[in-house]
Amino acid sequence: MPESTWNRERFGSELTSSLAAVLDERVDAVSLARAVSQCAAAAETVCYQRPIACAAGCPHCCVLNVAVLLPEAMIIADWLRTRLQQPELAALRGRIADHCRRVRWMEDDERISKQVVCPLLDAAGRCSIHTVRPLVCRAVASLDRASCQEAFDPIISDQERLVSADLLRQAVFDQAFIALARAIGRCGLDDRSIELGSGLRAFFEQPALRERLLAGERLPAELWE
Repeated sequence: MPESTWNRERFGSELTSSLAAVLDERVDAVSLARAVSQCAAAAETVCYQRPIACAAGCPHCCVLNVAVLLPEAMIIADWLRTRLQQPELAALRGRIADHCRRVRWMEDDERISKQVVCPLLDAAGRCSIHTVRPLVCRAVASLDRASCQEAFDPIISDQERLVSADLLRQAVFDQAFIALARAIGRCGLDDRSIELGSGLRAFFEQPALRERLLAGERLPAELWE
């Protein structure tokens, strides 16, 4: 879709209403997963057939901080629990915990220079949760793989790091993220965001948080400390 034909306000308003309708029927893990999936699908429809240079095994940007809404983190944790064997899940949980300790207080520039990659990448540099990846990850779309690789080169430089990116896709998924947060808030759930690794670690290490979130409780502040 050309940028000139996309209306940010109308898209956000209509998507918020659509997602709220899903959650008004019933608020549980299934309806939340359906809302998140519907949210991503609506944004992808707007971006259909737009050019993109990103591909499997191209993890250059997978060093950046990723914010997720709490239900996104819960859904990804649930998805991993159902698909990984216990030894694999235990190893992943260990990697996530190590990653969280390492990146605490790190800005993106430091993550780039130290190449602190996402713990959810597999050995080939592919996203192991691609099917349920966060909206923020879906928003990133490079138009030129070489400039992307150069921008995320760990060599320290005074030069500005520029990536040729699809700005419409970024704007669409930003609105989708906002719409999902609003719909979540309308149905009485905690609508705050959290760093991806911290969110997964919380739901893995404290399983009771899942039911507390679904019950409409505000999750403890220490998760963000």
